[in-house]
Amino acid sequence: MSEPDAANQPAVNIDGASPRRLAATELLQGQRTVEIVHNDQIYRLIVTKNDKLILQK
Repeated sequence: MSEPDAANQPAVNIDGASPRRLAATELLQGQRTVEIVHNDQIYRLIVTKNDKLILQK
């Protein structure tokens, strides 16, 4: 028997609660790029010309 595919499993936080869900449009607010700061590091969430999302360090 094969292992369940993790991509098809519902996301769960450490406390067992469902994660907060945001629409990309809420984060991007009409822009193609937004910067996210995490642990003093800057990450960029970018919408490509093919309408895909990329998270870049």
